[in-house]
Amino acid sequence: MDKVWLGVKLLITLLVLVLFVQNIAVVEFRFLTWSMSLPLALLLVVIYVLGMVSGRSLFALIRRLRRRRSAEPHR
Repeated sequence: MDKVWLGVKLLITLLVLVLFVQNIAVVEFRFLTWSMSLPLALLLVVIYVLGMVSGRSLFALIRRLRRRRSAEPHR
C-alpha cells in the first residue's frame, strides 16, 4: 500500500510541475487598488494556499461551535 501512495504522490508532484512549467507567463493581478505582475503559476499557488488556510479555519470554527453546543447543558 505504501508503494501505491508513493506513486500517487509522485504523480501529483509531476502534474504540479507540468502545470507550473506550462503557466510561467506573467499576468497582471489586480485587487481593489493593488496591482502587480507575477507568473500565473505563482498566482495559482498563492490562491491555493489561501484557500487551504481559509478552509481549515472555517472547519476549525465549525468544530469549535459544535463542541460548545454539545457541552452546553440541555434545557
